[in-house]
Amino acid sequence: MFNKLSTLLYLMSSAMAFNAGAPAFAADPDYCIGQGGGVVSGTYVARNFNLPKTGECVKWEGFCASGCSPDNVQSGVACTSSDGKHVSFGLTTFYLASNRQFDWIRLDLPNEKGSGNLNYENPALGTVNYTATGRRCGGVSAP
Repeated sequence: MFNKLSTLLYLMSSAMAFNAGAPAFAADPDYCIGQGGGVVSGTYVARNFNLPKTGECVKWEGFCASGCSPDNVQSGVACTSSDGKHVSFGLTTFYLASNRQFDWIRLDLPNEKGSGNLNYENPALGTVNYTATGRRCGGVSAP
């Protein structure tokens, strides 16, 4: 039979085990990159995304939430440098009419601010440079 101390320890450990998962549910699992400057203004969203650890890469799967035409998806990769000073993204946005947009973004760490550029499938459209900021989305509003 349980004594008072063992009952108290059991209840505390049960509460701690239950609360251990709470931050994961409370935090927004999505990651946003906001673009600005010049002719570019938009927000990219990756679902259930975490920045990669130093020297590692992770997949980007998401969409363009604003600043793009509708019905598009994104795929790509994000890699954190071996010194942990920046993270780079290589993203492809697929549009409804079979057009593609290619973005390269570099954010300094830990402030997650930097720059990027995009190119379209049609090289005649040229390169567009922009500023970029990354953070947890908190919805799909621009960072």
